[in-house]
Amino acid sequence: MSLSTSTTSSIHHVTLTATDPTAIERICAEELGVPLRLVGCPDGPYVALAHTDAGRFSIDVLSGAGLSAELRPRDDAGPTGTDSTGSSESALFLTGERGQIRLDAAGSVEQVGPGQSVCLARAAETSRVDWTGDAPRAHCVRLDLALIRDIAAATTGVTDVVFTGSRPVSRAAELHWQETVTHVARTLSGVPGVPVTPLVVGEAARFLAAVALATFPNTTMESVRRDTDAAPQPVTDLPITAETVRDAIAFIEERAHDDLTVADVAAAAGVTARAVQLAFRRHLDTTPMAYLRRVRLARVHDELAHAEPDAGVTVTEVASKWGFSGSSRFTAYYRDAFGEVPSQTLAS
Repeated sequence: MSLSTSTTSSIHHVTLTATDPTAIERICAEELGVPLRLVGCPDGPYVALAHTDAGRFSIDVLSGAGLSAELRPRDDAGPTGTDSTGSSESALFLTGERGQIRLDAAGSVEQVGPGQSVCLARAAETSRVDWTGDAPRAHCVRLDLALIRDIAAATTGVTDVVFTGSRPVSRAAELHWQETVTHVARTLSGVPGVPVTPLVVGEAARFLAAVALATFPNTTMESVRRDTDAAPQPVTDLPITAETVRDAIAFIEERAHDDLTVADVAAAAGVTARAVQLAFRRHLDTTPMAYLRRVRLARVHDELAHAEPDAGVTVTEVASKWGFSGSSRFTAYYRDAFGEVPSQTLAS
């Protein structure tokens, strides 16, 4: 068996390669919190796992052979799905890359093939997993439901989020989800010598949650559809004054270095998340998170413009400090804001 772990301030990595059933079961229970018992492995099991835990979400890349397992209920699971440590409930999203995966959950069966993604809305009820095929491989994303609810509340006003279907709403949405997971996994891998900052992790978490809500059927979609079909409702009774915006802007300017959410900005302004969204739309024609991005871009620009030529400052380092992963999206945002790419600012 080969096992390695590493932890930074924001991310915990586990890499495992094992063929011994007892070792596989122990590591899955202790490192991943997934109690299971391997069954029906006539040729012997083989598991290779790369686990990346970023707190409010995790990404696992799994490959193996001869894998059939019975999943055991967690001893510390409470009636709402939280454990004895108070950890939040989670939603799981599985994508097959090679081989076939069969999941049995409370009498229903889910089959996942290469290139297919599913939302395991009843993951806690899954009792057996069978994985077959030539060199099977898959990846699994765990997202805290509390995070998903935060994103839903900020964007749709819906707080009670329930995933109502397991399959994506379209093939295009499915591909976008898979591309998003790949992008986030690459972001968490980081660049040698440049740490993945808490701001980058927070942005990645919210990005994943937003795409999950847009990909897999859930109650927010029904709410948005009803709101679209209904007649516009008056919003004059909401506290969407200029003072609300001023308070929110002052908070964003002061705390731009923190991992802020819409809920944080709304609380600082003394209104609901929905109200602060409407306030920014009415007075600034933008959103709180878009305004926060503009502030952070300005901080990046300022640091790059004032960097000493021989100080060894890099665009990637400064971008990561302010929550940008150094991707093409960041470069596009920067060019739109300042008319040049970050490297030009640094070199000037």
